[in-house]
Amino acid sequence: MHFHDYKSDVTSYDYDAVLTEAGDYTAKYMKLRDFFGSISGIPLPPPPDLLPKMSYEPITPVLYLSLWDALKYMGEPIKSEKPINMENLPVNGGNGQSFGYILYETSITSSGVLSGRVRDRGQVFVNTVSIGFLDYKTTKIAVPLIQGYTVLRILVENRGRVNYGENIDDQRKGLIGNLYLNDSPLKKFRIYSLDMKKSFFQRFGLDKWSSLPETPTLPAFFLGSLSISSTPCDTFLKLEGWEKGVVFVNGQNLGRYWNIGPQKTLYLPGPWLSSGINQVIIFEETMAGPALQFTETPHLGRNQYIK
Repeated sequence: MHFHDYKSDVTSYDYDAVLTEAGDYTAKYMKLRDFFGSISGIPLPPPPDLLPKMSYEPITPVLYLSLWDALKYMGEPIKSEKPINMENLPVNGGNGQSFGYILYETSITSSGVLSGRVRDRGQVFVNTVSIGFLDYKTTKIAVPLIQGYTVLRILVENRGRVNYGENIDDQRKGLIGNLYLNDSPLKKFRIYSLDMKKSFFQRFGLDKWSSLPETPTLPAFFLGSLSISSTPCDTFLKLEGWEKGVVFVNGQNLGRYWNIGPQKTLYLPGPWLSSGINQVIIFEETMAGPALQFTETPHLGRNQYIK
């Protein structure tokens, strides 16, 4: 990631080290082992056994909660004359919000050109209908012709902060400054903090969820369960058919996914799982898939091998 040309990292921590993020050996490891063996003068001990991997059976989410229905379980929104960025929200004991999403709502009575600074990516809705996205490069979007009272919503994703450089303390997420419609600043916002911590999901008891419809309203949360009858093993979660969102396993944030790649799987460590029923929640922004798949092999994009 860079300050002047923002490019967020993928979730994977597989940074071409001598071991993968799952602790497996790489070609680089073998090359280094051969090198150290050639200069040590004594035989090297055998490498430790690798942890087993498991390709669990696919799971199909059976329960669902649209974001719009979830809002009524979140308490009163923050009300502000102007947009407030994520870090300055009066939440978490006055410390603001550090990660996740933030939802802005206001009322409009006309169509036109919507413009503003969004950090990092904002999906724009007229009522509950998505009309497009705003980000670093796309700073304007046409709002279609509307009649009467209409709710304008922007769901903004914090895609991570740059962790080096002189501007490290100056980063802000959400809406930065005013949001304009036809160059006039919009007022009277309702703001929801969607940090998606474990306590966030505790608001949604099973009685809040509905059976999964044939055509779900998005964005939405999807609930499924992974049943494990033996000692849990490392695995890799594959989200074919899903487009963009975040996965949570037993209340912990496993990571983001996006079908544009390059990363196609999320590493799920065995210690995150337990024997019995494991809860899996997917927050999907735009297109839900039929199931969640598991594989023993990571797919992180193009591989480059050392010869």
